[in-house]
Amino acid sequence: MRSPAELGFPSKFKSWRPNQEAACQSILETKERFLIQACPTGFGKSLAYMAAALESGTRVAILTSTKGLQTQLVRDFGKMKGVVDIRGRMNYQCRLNTKVSCDTGVCVFGVKCPMKEEGGCFYYDQLRAALSARVVITNYAYWMAQNEYSEGLGEFGMLILDEAHSAPDHLLNHVAVTFGKSDWNNRILELGDSLPTNYMGWKIWAEDKLHDVKMAIETAKVERKEKKFLGLKKLEQKLGRITDFIDSSWLWEDNPGEVSLTPTWPAPFSEHILFTGVRKIVLTSATVVAKTAALLGIRGGKSEEYPHEFPVENRPLIHVPSVNMNWRNGEAEHRVWLMKMDQIIRDRVGTKGIIHTVSYARRDMVLDRSKYGEFMVTHNRLNTEATVRAFKRSDPPSILVSPSMATGWDFPYDECRWQIIIKLPYPDMRGEIMRVRGRKDSDYINYLVSQQLIQATGRGVRAKDDWCETFVIDNNVVWFIPQNRHLMLSWFTEAYRKSNVVPKPPDRG
Repeated sequence: MRSPAELGFPSKFKSWRPNQEAACQSILETKERFLIQACPTGFGKSLAYMAAALESGTRVAILTSTKGLQTQLVRDFGKMKGVVDIRGRMNYQCRLNTKVSCDTGVCVFGVKCPMKEEGGCFYYDQLRAALSARVVITNYAYWMAQNEYSEGLGEFGMLILDEAHSAPDHLLNHVAVTFGKSDWNNRILELGDSLPTNYMGWKIWAEDKLHDVKMAIETAKVERKEKKFLGLKKLEQKLGRITDFIDSSWLWEDNPGEVSLTPTWPAPFSEHILFTGVRKIVLTSATVVAKTAALLGIRGGKSEEYPHEFPVENRPLIHVPSVNMNWRNGEAEHRVWLMKMDQIIRDRVGTKGIIHTVSYARRDMVLDRSKYGEFMVTHNRLNTEATVRAFKRSDPPSILVSPSMATGWDFPYDECRWQIIIKLPYPDMRGEIMRVRGRKDSDYINYLVSQQLIQATGRGVRAKDDWCETFVIDNNVVWFIPQNRHLMLSWFTEAYRKSNVVPKPPDRG
């Protein structure tokens, strides 16, 4: 196969990395409809699937997990011929009312806009470009919304699901319905203390409310109340979702400030909303496994796991014994794991590290009781990005303490030389929805934990010459990894070992 340079890729992609060419050829040559490719961190899977997309001779859609990853793909490949990026209307400014985005532009309220049909609208011009593009880069949320609420983005011969481990969650989040404070504040919904007790009760309730919402939408449209109109349109979608889809397989729970309804599993919606009849579908991720495919209803297909090119000694996963971490832990157990954590930090305080706490309660305990609290920084739900940027720029000693750094963030080289995972990342099991899923599928909860654990270990090693130690101090890992190898990748389990004493940090000069 020709090199990336010969294929016309940007200059940063001069040659193939190990196994990239093989992955690309597999995408092109595999006859099965579904191809699952587990490509470890640093593999460069985007080059492999982008080359296959451009060489396939068919239209290809590429879905990313976040708009940030979408932007990164556009930055790397967006200038190549035939490649077009498209995202939701809120990302484009209205040309006739520059104070709002296109999702609340004048055309939404029935005002005829010549730019929408004849050209000049930032969103509709981009949509027309996407409809005729060879390769379309978008995100899961926009793709599924277009398929369900609009006419889609045209016919495709190939669909590539990047960060495919997150596809089941994206599908569930798209189909699920959550009524929050903004929905109660419009005075149309008044559930009070009496929730429907079965799915038919929810269906009847939603049909009744839907009539009132549609009338309120027309009033807001005439009065040009943009914010209220947008909120009511979202509420209309939620109620419509219930009336159209809810059946005996759906679950619901009442939490403080919100009510959530969701199908038990995503599989019944995969074909209609995600796969949409595309004849070849590629699932690619560092952590995609057979269980991911099963949750999407995929049976059969071809699976490939590529070896990790980073030396295992550069990415060790080390269990240093402390206690079995769980909600029953008392003061004695707290003292033990906090002491073990500080022992790890002691010889590494001159470098930067991350402490994964899983919960905000344990985060607060670390900040309050660690001997090294003066070097620690943390964030809340509103300032995460700013805190991460500041941490990345900071000089050691600096320690980021967080319950939510396991996915979506990269800390290469000196930005992170060690990590401590205090507790296996079990989800909150207090809600009815998670409890039912756990009862119905004995692997489901352990699959979620495995995904988070594998993702966390990859935050600090982003290149072949990079290195980062990852420590687990939860003794539950001793049985968890052996019992759940079928939910993990071999490149992950090969890095795991136990050390009864805290090892000295590596001498890297």
